[in-house]
Amino acid sequence: MLFRSRPTGLAVVLTLLASASAIAQEAPPPSRLLPYPVDSGVVSNATGELAVIASFPVEVRGATWVRLHFSDVLLGGSPEAANASIVRVTSYLDGATQELDQLRAREWRNTTAYFNGDTVQVELLAHPGTGENRLVLERVEAGEPADPTKSQCGPTDDRVLSSDPRSARAMPIGCTAWMINDCNHCFLTAGHCCCSSLQVMEFNVPLSTAGGSIVHPPPQDQYAVDASSIQTNYTGIGNDWAYFGAFTNTSTGMTAYQKQGNAYTLANPPAFNPAHVIRITGYGVDSSPAQNNQVQQTHFGPLFAISGTALYYQVDTEGGNSGSAVQWESGGGVAIGIHTNAGCGTSSGNSGTGVNNSGLQAALANPKGVCVPVAKAVTYCTAKVTSNGCTPAIGFTGTPSASGATPFHITANNVINQKTGVLFYGYWKGNTAIFGGTLCIGGTLKRTPVQNSNGSASGSDCTGTFDFDMGAHITSGVDPALGKGKAYFAQYWFRDSGFTPPNNVGLTNALEFDVGI
Repeated sequence: MLFRSRPTGLAVVLTLLASASAIAQEAPPPSRLLPYPVDSGVVSNATGELAVIASFPVEVRGATWVRLHFSDVLLGGSPEAANASIVRVTSYLDGATQELDQLRAREWRNTTAYFNGDTVQVELLAHPGTGENRLVLERVEAGEPADPTKSQCGPTDDRVLSSDPRSARAMPIGCTAWMINDCNHCFLTAGHCCCSSLQVMEFNVPLSTAGGSIVHPPPQDQYAVDASSIQTNYTGIGNDWAYFGAFTNTSTGMTAYQKQGNAYTLANPPAFNPAHVIRITGYGVDSSPAQNNQVQQTHFGPLFAISGTALYYQVDTEGGNSGSAVQWESGGGVAIGIHTNAGCGTSSGNSGTGVNNSGLQAALANPKGVCVPVAKAVTYCTAKVTSNGCTPAIGFTGTPSASGATPFHITANNVINQKTGVLFYGYWKGNTAIFGGTLCIGGTLKRTPVQNSNGSASGSDCTGTFDFDMGAHITSGVDPALGKGKAYFAQYWFRDSGFTPPNNVGLTNALEFDVGI
C-alpha cells in the first residue's frame, strides 16, 4: 500500500471536493438477459395428493450461473391453509433448491435466486382441488466469464479474504451492503447502487471459479430486497446512501440477521485524526488470484480527511466495494460511513458518506416497509447462579415504545433478598466472562439508579425482585440515544456477599428490546 504526501489545510478540502477522478465503485457481474419463453398453460391437480403438475428444464449452455424472470406466476391454494402451490427450482450443478409460493414470488418480484451452473429444473407442485396454476417464463439472466479490472490505491493490492457475517454482496448491481443495529437489522449501501438493480442480498459467498466468474451461495443465503423499504439519495461524495430491508429467506424462514447473528453499530465520524485506522470490507473485483473476484475481502489504512459528511481514507478498494461499511477500526469497530468512491490516484484517498448525513439520519428515524420497527423484547444469555443457589432471571412487562403509548418495565426475580442492584443497558450484545459469570452487554454501559431487592426481611433466600420503568426512562429524554427503531440490551447486577471479591456480584441473564413507535 502506498501512502502519498498530503496537501494541508483548506487545500486538502478543495482538492478532495473538486476531484473529478473519484469514481463510483459498483461492479455488475458480467451477464446476458436472454429471451426464454416457456408457458406451462393453466394447470391444476386432479389427483388425490400433492403432485408435480408441470416441469421443464431451463438451459443456457456455457453460462456460469442463471436466474429466471417470470412474466406471470399464478399459484393456487394458500399458505394459511397449508395447501399453497409452489414453484421449485433446482440447480443441475450443485442441487441447490428454492421454493416459492404466491407471496414469496411477489417478494422476489417474479424472479428466482441465483443458481450456479447453466441448467435448472423448474417444477410446479400443487395440492388437489386448490385451483388453477400457471407459470410464464419470459427471460433468463445468464452469467458470463469475468474480466475484472483493478483500481486499488498504490502499487499493490493488499486486501485479504475475510468472512464478516454482517456484509453482503448486493446483486445484480455488484455492490456491497451491510446490516445495521436498528430494530429489524436492515441494510445500508451506496445510493448509486440503488434502486431497480438492488434486488438480492447474498451472504457466505464462495470463492469464484479459477477463471474469475462469480459463484453464488445456495438460496438459503440469498434474501430478496423489499423495494417498498428503500430510501436513498445520490448527489455526490458525502451524499450517497441507501437504507433498505430484505424479506425473510424462502428456505429457512429466517431474517438475514437471525442467520448471520451480527450487525454493525453506527456512530458519527470522530474529529479528524490521521492516527485513526479505517477498515473497508466488501466484494470488490480481483484478478490475482481470480478466485477472489467479487468475494469478500478486507483491508485497513489511515483516515485521510473529513469534510462535513464526506470521509476520505487510504484503504485498498476495488469496483464492487461501493456500499461497504467504513469501519472505524481504532474506535471500537463501529461503522462511521458508507464507502462510495475510488480516488487514491488524486493524491487524496478513497471516499465515502458519513453516518452524520442528515438525510440518512432522517431515513433511519423514519423506516419504511420491512424496516418499520415492531416493538419486542426477548431474553438471551446465561445468568450466574448465586452463592445460595438462586438463578436470577430478567423479565419484562408491557411493550417498549418511543411515544410512551404503552408502559414498559424491566424486571428481575429469583434474586437474593435485601440486596442492592442496578440495571445496566447498552447498544451492543455481548458475551464476556466477568465476576465468575457473563457480561451480556457490549460496548459502553449505561447505569440506572440503585434499587433494593427487598423480599424476606431476614435470612438468605431467593425472594428478591427488581423493577425499573424503562418506558419512562425512554420518554424522559435523559438518554437521547434511546429511540424508536433501535435495539438495546439490558442486564441486572446486584451484590452477592457469599462470593469472594471480586466475584461478589450477581448477574441475571439479559434482555434485548426493540423500541417501537
